[in-house]
Amino acid sequence: MDTVPISSSVRSAFDEDGYVVLRGVLDAATVEALRDAASCVFDQVVGATLAQQMAHPRLTWWRLPDGRAYVFKVKPVADLAPAFGDVARGQTLPAIASALLGAEVELMEDKVTYKEALNPDVPWANLPVLGEEVRKHSDATYFAARGFSGVLTVAVCLDDCPAEAGALRVWPGTHRRHVEYVQTADQGPIVPDESAPDDEAVTLTAEAGTVLAWDAALVHASEANLTGKPRRLLVLGYTTVDH
Repeated sequence: MDTVPISSSVRSAFDEDGYVVLRGVLDAATVEALRDAASCVFDQVVGATLAQQMAHPRLTWWRLPDGRAYVFKVKPVADLAPAFGDVARGQTLPAIASALLGAEVELMEDKVTYKEALNPDVPWANLPVLGEEVRKHSDATYFAARGFSGVLTVAVCLDDCPAEAGALRVWPGTHRRHVEYVQTADQGPIVPDESAPDDEAVTLTAEAGTVLAWDAALVHASEANLTGKPRRLLVLGYTTVDH
């Protein structure tokens, strides 16, 4: 992978809107290796959960209204598959993060979001009942509680991500203003509609290999994946070294 140059116009757009879409960053071979890694991690973590009838500590899941268990994410993953660590700590993605944040960065978080319902019945699992959508929120509230500021989220699209696959939705400019939050029982603090109206959202459709990068303070959300195909993201958090 070659380092992707970040032009002054891209940096200005990021500063103004809080996000950028960088297409074709990763080559097909790298994307395929990441897909294989995502499948192996899924089999390892979810397989252990089902076999032992005990939720794996890396697994975030819940139950859908129709009764199926729903795998949202596995975190962390870089230590489970070399392909993830190679990309997360390689040259390209840290260089993008450093250019956008204007400082030296280090990796502080890594996960894969799967958004996949399970066919096996898991009546033994005591899970909250939620929908497939991820409600409006910003990650900065979680990171601040852990002592991190100056965080950039970098998501690698492992699969094509059209709108109907539950593509990321963002609210441009919300990283630069105060946004209200409402606490929820099972989904943490979310942003009410009046603070981020639906008609102000931008849907970031993308092809596999695309890199999405956004300020952790940016309000974002996603809808259900209606395609019946995988929609996996390798999601990495980079923070400034002097955070």
